[in-house]
Amino acid sequence: MKKNDIISGVHNYCDRWCERCVFLERCAVGLEELQRWNRDAPASNEEMWESMNEHLKESLRLLDEMIDEADFDLTEDELELKIEPNRDLEKLEDDFFERGLHYFKLTNAFFAANEAFLTAKEKEIARLTEMNLPIDLDRLGFIQDAIDIIQQYAAFIGIKARRAISGLDEMRQPDFGDADPHQSDANGSAKACILCLEQSLAAWDTLRQYWPEKTDEMLDIFVTLTRFRQEMQRLFPDWQQFIRPGFDTEPMQVRRFEMN
Repeated sequence: MKKNDIISGVHNYCDRWCERCVFLERCAVGLEELQRWNRDAPASNEEMWESMNEHLKESLRLLDEMIDEADFDLTEDELELKIEPNRDLEKLEDDFFERGLHYFKLTNAFFAANEAFLTAKEKEIARLTEMNLPIDLDRLGFIQDAIDIIQQYAAFIGIKARRAISGLDEMRQPDFGDADPHQSDANGSAKACILCLEQSLAAWDTLRQYWPEKTDEMLDIFVTLTRFRQEMQRLFPDWQQFIRPGFDTEPMQVRRFEMN
């Protein structure tokens, strides 16, 4: 893998699902994940500190390049600027994080309450297999994919929403210089969050279609996710205009990666 093959920043606006990412070998974080998966033994403390140190060096190098390219003159006075937090924005961050936490708890509660139901489904499949009776593999695949998506994004949504909201002040500044305001970190984080919300809604709807008897138990979840999505879209009306490195700049394809 050549260094030039790495897509800069591709990991900043992804869904952190390395196992299914087509850009795994072109992502700095993905390559580290591959090394971790292929490792015979857990990383030692020395190796972890060395990795962190290399990350820090690379971050500082990129920061220096950005400063040089922007021709900034950072005087001591400028370096000592005091930032006064926007209390309303902090409250909004906390509110959306709590909404995400509420959804995470609803998800856990649903699967905990339906543990016996899921076990019965597994036993039914095992029984059909033993009797050499036909099994709808497509149906099983759709259900498993839906569960995987739900569980992957359950904790991610609130965290990504809080990051997006934390950058609202910067995104709304009137003067971005030559930069495209749509390409703010806040907009990119919002896009990652909203896409995960949409995929989660679709996944829950898949389960509803295959398990109609569980529809009433899913109603609170649908309402929570739908409102969350609507509010994020209201706060970030231009979220779709953000161009994510790799995901929005190169042909997309689906990858299935199985760890040994």
